[in-house]
Amino acid sequence: MDSHVRDCMVADGCIIEGEVEDSILFRGVKIKKGAKVKHCVLMQGTTIQAGAVLKYAITDKNVRVNPGRMLMGHSTYPLSIAKNEIV
Repeated sequence: MDSHVRDCMVADGCIIEGEVEDSILFRGVKIKKGAKVKHCVLMQGTTIQAGAVLKYAITDKNVRVNPGRMLMGHSTYPLSIAKNEIV
């Protein structure tokens, strides 16, 4: 397995196959292989598909980020994604 997790709070039911750093993951979050998540808060049921990159993002419940997407906010202005969105 190629997963990597550092300095995170991870709830039960999460599946992490990619890389996650300095983030908070709520129940049932899925990080697919090759995905990178840094400085994010991902609410329940969020799925980050393979090859996607998120930095300084906050997702509401049941968000799906499609493969290969790159979404970046800033430490003083994080990107927020609304409930049930597909990006």
